[in-house]
Amino acid sequence: MLQLLTSLSQTERPPRPYSTIDPGIAPLVATMNRTGLMRTIASCEGHRYRGLGPYVVFETSIQIGRKLARLLREDPIAQPPQLFYHWCIEPYFDQDYDIRFRLSSPQLSSLYIWRATRLRHDFETLASMIQKLGFQLR
Repeated sequence: MLQLLTSLSQTERPPRPYSTIDPGIAPLVATMNRTGLMRTIASCEGHRYRGLGPYVVFETSIQIGRKLARLLREDPIAQPPQLFYHWCIEPYFDQDYDIRFRLSSPQLSSLYIWRATRLRHDFETLASMIQKLGFQLR
């Protein structure tokens, strides 16, 4: 699996130190990178009074993106759901036509105010889900 990620990017950019990443989302970003299954490119913890929801842009293989998308899609029907908000993965092509994925919550992008404790819970739960996915794929 680690070889999949290595082959995704031809040019390596040095990672930003976690001290320059929004503190609320930094643990999720760290977990995503630590698994070796994905590499983050950009992130934001969200700006709740401006209606800008949190997101993480990352690269990974299509197979891993699919597995994570399935976990997120199945969560709302789980009893009980693990996440407070609905999260999804959206694939897109960047300016170099490389495929990227965006983890975000459309629900939070449409809300002007959300509960910080619930968002923190979701960041922790997302990190746990990604970590478990990494263990399953090894």
